[in-house]
Amino acid sequence: MHPSHSSVTLTDEQGHQAQEQEHPQHPRQQLLRQQHQTQSLSTSASDASLNTAATATATPIQRPFVNSAFRRNTDAAQDGSKSMFESQGVHATSTNPLHIHGPWFKDNTGRTVTLRGVNLSGASKMPVGCPSHQLDGFLDTDGTEISFVGRPFPLEDADEHLARLKHWGFNFLRFIVTWESIEHAGPGKYDYDFFDYLIKVFHKCKTYGFKCFIDPHQDVWSRFSGGSGAPLWTLHLAGLDPSHFPKTNAALVHNLYENPENFPKMVWATNYNKLAAATMFTLFFAGSTFAPDCVVDQMNIQDYLQTHYIKSYMALAEHITAQHGIEDDVVVGYDTLNEPSAGWVGVEDITKIPHHQELKKDATPTPLQSMILGQGTAQTVEFWISTFFGPKRKGSVTIDPKGTSAWLTPAKRAEKDKKFGWTRSSSFPKAGECIWAAHGVWDVPTKQALDPEYFSKDPETGEAYDFDHRSFLPFCRRFAQAVRTVHKAAVIFLEPPVNEIPPSLPPPHDDDDVAQFDISSRVVYAPHWYDGLTLLNKKWNFFNIDYLGVKRGRYPNYAAAVKIGEKAIKECFRNQLASIKEEGQAAIGYHPTLIGEIGIPYDMNGGKSYKPNGNYKDQMKAMDANMYALESNHLNFTLWNYCPDNSHKWGDQWNGEDLSLWSNNDRSRDPRRPVRKNGEATKSSDAYSLHNVDSTASFGNVSISVQDSPTDTPNLIRRSSSSVSVSAQGQKSPPVNARVATLSSTSSSSSNSLKSASSTSSSRPLISRPGESQGTAAGQYLDLGGRALPAFCRPFAQKVAGTPLELSFNLNTVTFKFSFKKAKMSELDHRSSMKVCAPTEIYLPRIHFPSAEDYLLSVQGSSKALTKVSSSSTLKPNDPVCPVTVSGGHWMWKENEQILYWWTNDEDENEQGADQKPRQPSPKDDVYEITVVGKKWTGNTVNHRSGGGSNLWSTVSQCCRIS
Repeated sequence: MHPSHSSVTLTDEQGHQAQEQEHPQHPRQQLLRQQHQTQSLSTSASDASLNTAATATATPIQRPFVNSAFRRNTDAAQDGSKSMFESQGVHATSTNPLHIHGPWFKDNTGRTVTLRGVNLSGASKMPVGCPSHQLDGFLDTDGTEISFVGRPFPLEDADEHLARLKHWGFNFLRFIVTWESIEHAGPGKYDYDFFDYLIKVFHKCKTYGFKCFIDPHQDVWSRFSGGSGAPLWTLHLAGLDPSHFPKTNAALVHNLYENPENFPKMVWATNYNKLAAATMFTLFFAGSTFAPDCVVDQMNIQDYLQTHYIKSYMALAEHITAQHGIEDDVVVGYDTLNEPSAGWVGVEDITKIPHHQELKKDATPTPLQSMILGQGTAQTVEFWISTFFGPKRKGSVTIDPKGTSAWLTPAKRAEKDKKFGWTRSSSFPKAGECIWAAHGVWDVPTKQALDPEYFSKDPETGEAYDFDHRSFLPFCRRFAQAVRTVHKAAVIFLEPPVNEIPPSLPPPHDDDDVAQFDISSRVVYAPHWYDGLTLLNKKWNFFNIDYLGVKRGRYPNYAAAVKIGEKAIKECFRNQLASIKEEGQAAIGYHPTLIGEIGIPYDMNGGKSYKPNGNYKDQMKAMDANMYALESNHLNFTLWNYCPDNSHKWGDQWNGEDLSLWSNNDRSRDPRRPVRKNGEATKSSDAYSLHNVDSTASFGNVSISVQDSPTDTPNLIRRSSSSVSVSAQGQKSPPVNARVATLSSTSSSSSNSLKSASSTSSSRPLISRPGESQGTAAGQYLDLGGRALPAFCRPFAQKVAGTPLELSFNLNTVTFKFSFKKAKMSELDHRSSMKVCAPTEIYLPRIHFPSAEDYLLSVQGSSKALTKVSSSSTLKPNDPVCPVTVSGGHWMWKENEQILYWWTNDEDENEQGADQKPRQPSPKDDVYEITVVGKKWTGNTVNHRSGGGSNLWSTVSQCCRIS
């Protein structure tokens, strides 16, 4: 079946099948909503498998939708060569799709696109009004009457948050959508109000130029087993009772913890190896092998769970593709599953702590002890603590459930079965009984293991069980196939278990029908990486550990992997990410790599940074080391995370984590202003205001022109050969209007208009407060609440007319360097006879490359000091505010957009201007280099104390370019 003529086979409630083309008068979202009240799953096992080209849709409705708008972009080059865009199908309405060419992302012009973004958001793990520290309503109504409408933020707040992220240079979002947010009401019942809300948010994302991919997020299976992800009914399906998890140590749940404020840091992650999460992941990935008696609605529980999970995201994909301009232009693809776990699959001996269980913290039972505790019997288990050199055992602790069972009683299970409408087979283990005991893993009366190696081998054949190839890859292929039944060109972001070597993908199939659903096409390797030492201990140290090196066997122990000093730590991080990238390309293939999660805790040192005189100095160092590792490996990434709900007390509102780049409690701190000893940040009213001066004024020979900032076109800083000497007229008053002061100096090597760049999305914030311009004031407003902002808000080449070679940014010297090899014309756009002249676009954040207004407003002191500077300084009229050096071509800096456009074609645009600087000749090897030196000022200096004296002189002299 050719993808452009695909149809969908459906199974309705009566078991009938139907194939039909989409009716032009029935939009998909309206059709799906009409069927909302009658959704149910087919009892067909073939429907559950989702492994044929004729795949069941997300809902068993009578009128299937066929994406007839799908087309293949097969426009060949005029010279007959094959286009890089060929066979990458995109939606017919897509105007700005994302292409994949080897290890690079490409835009329609053939430029290499670098994706830098954030996870949006940690708040999306939980329903509205249900933070993890709150017990009220947690287990009410079986988790069915909740809502995620408003996650990640209320729609009325979308402009502010998206404008802020755009202002910080991000262009990509890992959009968190949990399974629970879709199907919390029960099997096959989808929340279409949430879908409608998401579509509105996606349209907002498009306005700001963001692309995103859907992250089916989970942590330790579910909120009800201490994390996030799956709906509560999935635990009831397995026969588990979440209300008894704390007593039986089946899971440590923040909502059920006796004192939520003292919930141990990072202890939630230990739930992966406890009864609840380990059982659910084992059932999800390998239930048909290890729990064959667990049959529901005539299918094994593995098929039942996977079918519902996959169909949930198919339903979301249906809703997305029904909208004009969202598919491919905004939503480009789907992650397979966030941080998947094998559960107990592969455990060699259930009587011992598994060797692969790296995180041992607090009470740490063996799998057998977890099963015994779940049945209500006391056990003495090992107790572990975290140290700087890894986990360390510190005695034992006795846990006594006193007869309380983690399994539903017969009455409770019958109640859940009736409520959710599933039917268990007669072979399903009895209510109240551990399903693993029922399968012969251990004996309840004697508390002994009957088959200690049960999960390491196939119970029928006795062969070693290969999780990657028997469970993980088939699931990924099934998921990709199902999603691409709806979203034909969806990019699959393949995410293996954390810190594990990814499984090798089979080579692409030649058959076109199979290739449409082949996991090896349009795939991105999307692993996660964290600096575990800092994350677990919430402290930045002068040393660190090459954790991945220890795990890969390159060191005999943690002590041998210690790295001391800032330089050694940075190189350690760089090497770990380089290893991850290499492993991915070796296993997945020559595809792009995107680090889906990486970040730092902001509540370091017991929250010292949150005190009135605190600062984010340690966080700056930690984030700078992480960013260096990403940049030096040319990695795409999405930082974890941006949380609109973050607070100093509860962090990201989930299990005590506090990794958000922004906090509402930090709004009173301007990251561009230093902190005084009394704990108060200096305000703009303390600085010299340029908003209440005459239409033309100057400080020394630095000419300041004040003009109304247009709302539709950002200001261009242009050359002026004149300078006016008048006395400084500094006014100590806050901005009162939208007039913008700009330094009259060169920020362009050409007066060219941006013809080819006119369609580029602007980085300029689309919001502003009353009386503020959309330049400096809006930027300062958006920066409020940013944490360690100078460390993550960094320059980079967003779009490159060639192949990136080297990129570096030195935070200490504020120096950005970038080089690339120019693309040949044949490697760019074959689809147009017009000459390609799209420039390389480099993001230069004002936090490091400030405008004159930003810079002068940061000056603290008296007019007398400024007068002293004015009498001795000379501005070089041909110097830009921040020096730019290029090896060839010409450039233009649109300061308000924070973008430098750089043309390297010798004959592009053929424009002349009175003030045009001669182009630099093109290098013979077509390798181009650029260096931009920013400013070390109060906007990016850690804990810099303002005042007079040498600091003032240094600040003003840099601005005035004293010679």
